[in-house]
Amino acid sequence: MNSASWSNMEINSNPLKILTTKVQETVTNTQELSNKISAQIQDSANVVTTWVESAPSSIVSAGVIATQEAFKIAHNIRFENLPKQLQLKFARAGMRSGMRNVQEAAKVFESIPAQIRAQGPEAIRNFCQDKDWSHIRAHINGGGSEANNGIFEYFWVNRDRGGVDMTAEELAVAKKVLADAAFKTAVTEIVGITIKGAIIAAVIELVFSILENSLLYAEAKITQSELVQKVTTATAKAGIAGGVITGILLTICMIFPPIAQLLGIAAIPLAVAGIGFMGIRAWEIFCHADRLFAITEQTQKFLSIPEATI
Repeated sequence: MNSASWSNMEINSNPLKILTTKVQETVTNTQELSNKISAQIQDSANVVTTWVESAPSSIVSAGVIATQEAFKIAHNIRFENLPKQLQLKFARAGMRSGMRNVQEAAKVFESIPAQIRAQGPEAIRNFCQDKDWSHIRAHINGGGSEANNGIFEYFWVNRDRGGVDMTAEELAVAKKVLADAAFKTAVTEIVGITIKGAIIAAVIELVFSILENSLLYAEAKITQSELVQKVTTATAKAGIAGGVITGILLTICMIFPPIAQLLGIAAIPLAVAGIGFMGIRAWEIFCHADRLFAITEQTQKFLSIPEATI
């Protein structure tokens, strides 16, 4: 068949049929793509679910602690939540007479790094114990007491300077002191809470793991040494996982304290999910023990409850 014949066939082809074929191909390709995406989402969901189910004690400890700490941080960094005595301290800091209004006092308070403010009133008092609120431009040279004209620095540095404006180098040193204090506070808090999360997760897992593996030992499915090994391994893994998850969540809180409340809200479902899976795990342990030791039957006999008859 020559080229002219092919051209005639193409011209005589039904355009509607060609369009229908193309539409069907597009629908088929779209459906295949949709199926692939759905399968990937399902696989991801299965991975997440399996992970949550395999580490409920870690989830519980991390979720509960992260929620508690996040809301505490969100509360502590706000000026209006300070005790009145501390509010007055920032209203008067660096003032020759009188006091600032609430808005300016809040700005002075907020010049303290959020990581320090997040630890609450006692940490703020300790921070301010050896510091003055220093004027960047000296009062004698016309510097005002507004928050943007001051910075917290060691009191002996401020008092040795007298009525002289701060140099750029002195201001940089004062800022570095604040940054170092913030970093030290954040690291100390993160380490402490991480250890707490690890301990809580390990203790929860220790209890559950002993119960689960003791039942297997009673059935002679594992030896005593295997029981000890399984309990030790599970407890260690849970402790590490609990510490890591808690540490990550708290690190986010300490780096971005203003979003702590949002993180606390987000951590609530994590804690609820962990508690839910712990409940399922506890029920499975009870059912296993009931099959071995007839706990329900013995309880009925003890309470003199007659068994239901069919």
